[in-house]
Amino acid sequence: MAASIKAKPRGSAAKSLSKMAAKTTAKATATAQVKSSTSATETTATIETTMGTTTASTTGTPTTTVTTEDASSLGGDHVFRWVYFFFLGYLLMLALWKAYDIRLGAIREYGMVIHEFDPWFNYRATEYLYYNGWERFCTWFDYKSWYPLGRPVGTTIYPGLQLTAVFLKNHIVPSMSLNDICCLMPAWFGAVASFFVGLMAYESAYSAELERKQKSPSFAMECGIAAAGIMAIVPAHLMRSIGGGFDNESLAFTTMTGTYYFWCRSIRDDKSWPIGVLTGIMYFYMVAVWGGYIFVLNMVGCHAGILVLLGRYSTGVYRSYSLFFFVGTFLSIYTLPVVGWAPLKSLEQMGPLLVFLVYQLIEICEIIKRKKGLNQVQAWELRFRVLGWGLLVSVAVGFLLTPSGYFGPLSARVRGLLVKHTRTGNPLVDSVAEHQPANKSQYFQYLDNVCYVAPIGILMCLYDFSNASTFMVLYAIVSYYFSSKMVRLIILLGPCMSAAGGIALGRTFSWSVYQFVDVSSRIIVDDAKKKSTKKKKKGNASATEGQEQKSGGKITSVVSLVKKLVAGSCFYSIYYYSPQFYSTCVKMSTALSHPSIMFKAQTSK
Repeated sequence: MAASIKAKPRGSAAKSLSKMAAKTTAKATATAQVKSSTSATETTATIETTMGTTTASTTGTPTTTVTTEDASSLGGDHVFRWVYFFFLGYLLMLALWKAYDIRLGAIREYGMVIHEFDPWFNYRATEYLYYNGWERFCTWFDYKSWYPLGRPVGTTIYPGLQLTAVFLKNHIVPSMSLNDICCLMPAWFGAVASFFVGLMAYESAYSAELERKQKSPSFAMECGIAAAGIMAIVPAHLMRSIGGGFDNESLAFTTMTGTYYFWCRSIRDDKSWPIGVLTGIMYFYMVAVWGGYIFVLNMVGCHAGILVLLGRYSTGVYRSYSLFFFVGTFLSIYTLPVVGWAPLKSLEQMGPLLVFLVYQLIEICEIIKRKKGLNQVQAWELRFRVLGWGLLVSVAVGFLLTPSGYFGPLSARVRGLLVKHTRTGNPLVDSVAEHQPANKSQYFQYLDNVCYVAPIGILMCLYDFSNASTFMVLYAIVSYYFSSKMVRLIILLGPCMSAAGGIALGRTFSWSVYQFVDVSSRIIVDDAKKKSTKKKKKGNASATEGQEQKSGGKITSVVSLVKKLVAGSCFYSIYYYSPQFYSTCVKMSTALSHPSIMFKAQTSK
C-alpha cells in the first residue's frame, strides 16, 4: 500500500514534466516558425530550378524570372562594359599625354629656350619675383623696359604667370631650374586646359541627360573624352601653348576653361550653387594671368542674363552667379594693383555688374512672392515695378557720375571689335597684322576638320537644352563673331569648337557602340525595372515569353541591320579621318615651334 501510494506521485511528476517539456517544445517551435516566416517575408528567397530556368520568389516583393541564357548574357555585357570603361580611360590618358608631347617639338629641337620678345620679358619678371619677393616686385620700376622711359612693372603687369612659375619652383619641382619650368609650363597647362574642355563637354551632355531624364544610354563620358582629345592637339590652342612660349595665354586658357567649367557645373541644378565659389576663385586666377579676363567676365554675365530671358532663372542660378561675381571681383580689386577699381568703373565691365544688380532685384521679388503667396500676374506686376524703379535709379546714378569722368573709356582693342580694325584711333593697334579680320582659309588652318564637326555639336546642344548647353551655344556665337573681327582671336574658338566637336563625335561613337552591345549601366537598370513590372502583371511566364518581353519594343530586324551598317560607317570615318587630323596638327605644331632667336643651319648633303 505504501509503495503504491509513493509511486503515484512519481508517475504524476513524470507526466507533469513531460507535459511541461511538450509545451516548451511547442512554444519554441511556434517562435521559430514566426521568426522564420518573418525573416522570409523580409529578406529570404526560395530558388527553384526547373527546366533551365531560375525563379527567385520573395514574399511581399515582385517575382522576377531570369533564364540561365539571360544570366550569361548579362555577365558578358558586364565584363564588356568594364573593358569599355577601361578603354575610355586609356583614351583620356592618351589625349592628355599627346597634349603634353605635341608641345615639346621646339624643346627637342632647340633645347630649353624661351621664345620671342614677350616670353623673355615674362621670364625676366619671374626671375625678379623669385629673387626679390612679392613686396619688392609690386614696387619694381624696370628701367630697361620701354627704354628710355622705363616701366612700373608692379602696377602694369598681370602677375599670375610669374606667381605660378615661382610657386612651382618653390613647392612642386624645386629640383628644376626656373628656366626649365618656364619652358615646360605651356605644355603642362596645355594638358590641363584640354582636361577642362573635356569636363565642359561632359557637363553639357550630362546636364542635358538629367534635364530630359534620359532612359537611353549615357554618352557624356564619350563626349568629354573626344573634346579633350581635340583640344589637346587643335592648332587654335597650339598657337599660344608651344613649349618655350612662356606667354600669358599659355596659362590663361587653362584658367578660362576652368572658369567656364565651374560655372556650368554650378548651375546644373539648385543644389550645385556652392560651386559658384570655385568659379569666383578660378575667375580671380584668370584675372591675375591675362588682361583678356574681360571676355570671360562678359561671357558669364551675358549667359546669366540670357538664362533670365529663357525663363531658366532659379534661386540656385542666382546664388551661383552672385558668389562668382562677388568672390572674383572682391579678390581682384583687393589683391591686384593692375585691376584696381576697374570692375566697378570700366564700361567694358558694366554689363556683368548690371546683371548682378538685376539678379538681386529679381531675387527680392521671388522672396516677396513666396512670403505673400502671389500668383503669376501679381508676381509679374511686382517684378515690373521693382525693375522699373531699379532702372530709373541706375540711369540717375549714371547721369550724375558720367560728367565727373568716373567711367573709363573703351580700350582700343575693344573698339577694334566693334569698328573696322584700321579705324580704332590707335596706330599701334591698327598696324598689327593679327588685328585684321579672319578669312576662311585661316579658320581651316587653325581648326581643320573641326570646322565640319563642331556645327553638328552646336545643333546637338540646341536639341539637348540645358543651362550648360545654352552656354556652349552662346560661347560659340560670341567667339566666332570676335574671331571674324580679329584673326588673333581664333584662339578663343579653340575651346568651344573642341567641346562642340567632342559632343558630336562622342554621341556618334556612343550610339554606334550601342548598336552592337549595351555598355550603359543606366539602361540595364531601366530594363530590369520594366521586366519586373511586366512579370508582376502577367505572372509566371515561360522562358520563350520572357525572352520576348526582354526584346519587346525594339526596332525591327531590318531597321536594326541598317543602324548597324550606319554605325559601322561611323567607326570607319572616325578611324580614317582621325590620323589625318592628327598629322595636320603635328605639322602645325612643327611650324609653330621655331623661336625667332634661334636659327637652324641649312646644310646640303
